[in-house]
Amino acid sequence: MENVLIFVRFYRSVKFCQGVLLMMKVIAFSVLAGLAGQGWCSEIENLRAQGLPDAGSIMAQIQQQPPQFPQPTPAALEMCVFSEFRNNKCYFKCESGATLMEPAVRPDFSSGEPAGACATHIFRPAPSPFAAFPKYISSSDLRDLLRDPNPEVRKAAVKASRGYIGNSYALDPVLDILGNGNERTDIRVEAARVLSYATGHSRVRDELEEAIRFGNEPRELRVMAYKALWSATGHSRVQDLLMDAVRYGEKDRDARRAAIWALFSASPNSRPQDVLADVLRSRNEEEATRIEALKSLYNAMGNSRVRDLVMDLVRDSNERKPVRLAAIKALSAANGDSRVKSLLEDIMERASDPEFRTAAIAAAAPEPADIREYFHLGWKMENGAFVSPIEKE
Repeated sequence: MENVLIFVRFYRSVKFCQGVLLMMKVIAFSVLAGLAGQGWCSEIENLRAQGLPDAGSIMAQIQQQPPQFPQPTPAALEMCVFSEFRNNKCYFKCESGATLMEPAVRPDFSSGEPAGACATHIFRPAPSPFAAFPKYISSSDLRDLLRDPNPEVRKAAVKASRGYIGNSYALDPVLDILGNGNERTDIRVEAARVLSYATGHSRVRDELEEAIRFGNEPRELRVMAYKALWSATGHSRVQDLLMDAVRYGEKDRDARRAAIWALFSASPNSRPQDVLADVLRSRNEEEATRIEALKSLYNAMGNSRVRDLVMDLVRDSNERKPVRLAAIKALSAANGDSRVKSLLEDIMERASDPEFRTAAIAAAAPEPADIREYFHLGWKMENGAFVSPIEKE
């Protein structure tokens, strides 16, 4: 113990001596700096006279340079999920963390609800899906590549144009490709996909409708043109076009299903909702068509009429099994509702078919990635980029 105490006293004396020496060095340096100050200042003046930069001029240059911060990017869409109904208003929690308030959708007092149902999901402007990635193609290069004689190069250029499609140097040649009947069909399909990001332009909506209207374009192109209009369903003319195609105007089965697909973004509104519900109810419709309508009604599961229709499908033992399974999955959008919760628990505990039981478990505790893919919903990646559902089509 005595040895330890001796060591501690020795260590402290050493540290004290080191501190004294350091202080003496600082004092000596300060004195020398004071004596040499005039010489240092004259040296700086000599540097300036020779045109050489000193620290002050370098700092001034840095301050004069424009800041290299990310610039605002074109708006796309982000998904907001219903969280609360209060004072006849629907409150939504957005992927960015923001809270959005909207009036209730189409008040329907006959349904017994105070101001109609809220949508389960809505979309609002969000950063461009390509804002998070650097862009290295100049406007002149992109314009030339979109007109390159090699079709594979043109196709790659069309895909690359998504981040620039709001600019005329990309928009105009992509529109030309869409309308060019002599262009390869798969390249025109990619053009329609890319143009779904620019449906705010009336010319884009007109060209997509032109590809659909007369039924003389290749099926793959018409299918993609229908789906590309999903982002334009806020325009009544587009809604009418899609609803007419679903009700009686579209004779091609795949193209009609594409119109049903595109109506998912308008399903919280009563008219598209009714059209989709009629398809879902009809036993004369093909199974795949009814399931497509069910998927597009996912955003309308906050409406009691839609919710009741889906629950009835789940309970109906005479209904086709794939339709019932899809209906169980759709209940994931309303699994907080007490009646839905009770139905799912009943299926989990008592259903004889294990597929129904596992589907009920998945609906009660859904995986977001599975729901987004199955019901073709957009989503945001960790880097903030929005992924449009059309990218999976």
